Amino acid sequence: MDEELLTGGGLNQVFRVGEAVRRPAGPWAPRVHELLRRLAPLRIAPVPLGLSGDHELLSYLPGEVGHVPPSSDTTLIESALLLRRLHDATAPLVDELDGWQFAAREPVEVVLHGDFAPYNIVFEHGHPKGVFDWDGAHPGPRWWDVSWALIQFVLALPDDRERRTRLFCETYGIEYDAEHVLVRLEDMIHTIRTHPAFVLQRAEEHDVYYLDLIRYVQANRA
Repeated sequence: MDEELLTGGGLNQVFRVGEAVRRPAGPWAPRVHELLRRLAPLRIAPVPLGLSGDHELLSYLPGEVGHVPPSSDTTLIESALLLRRLHDATAPLVDELDGWQFAAREPVEVVLHGDFAPYNIVFEHGHPKGVFDWDGAHPGPRWWDVSWALIQFVLALPDDRERRTRLFCETYGIEYDAEHVLVRLEDMIHTIRTHPAFVLQRAEEHDVYYLDLIRYVQANRA
């Protein structure tokens, strides 16, 4: 069957094969597949179809990938609800699964997606329908995913940041904490500068972009 290269990813080459996706698989793939099988009834994440050597086969999620952060309140609200739904579904699993790419972060509350952002979500007419790229999943606190979502859904756009931050947090049901956002930004800067897979991100100076966001958050802590 013909393969179609799915462009837009920053770390891996991913191919569509019919109604499936073939992508590189790390040592943590069995744990991720178990998580995805448990999430299958929600119909908002890929379903594992196979694991062979250093590649995995997952079901294809149709829709448009949100490479540009959506600006509508409806999309923001639905994305916050989607993240809350995923977190609530994984809460019972934190003590059952191990072997993730990243160590658990305290306090462990849920299994995190690890990179909940528009570029890992498929949309249909502005409505988020599914989340892919679960390589970074690991147990941890809810705020870790929420803070990254704020960075990618809200801070990535220049306007109306305060109101949209409150809207996302109130919809999810969590209190905004600037310190959590700063920790998340600092962690990403460290990853970009040290992780061997982030060659493109270093070359494009993504760390400089996140440093600018740190300065913004520090100047607008309230």
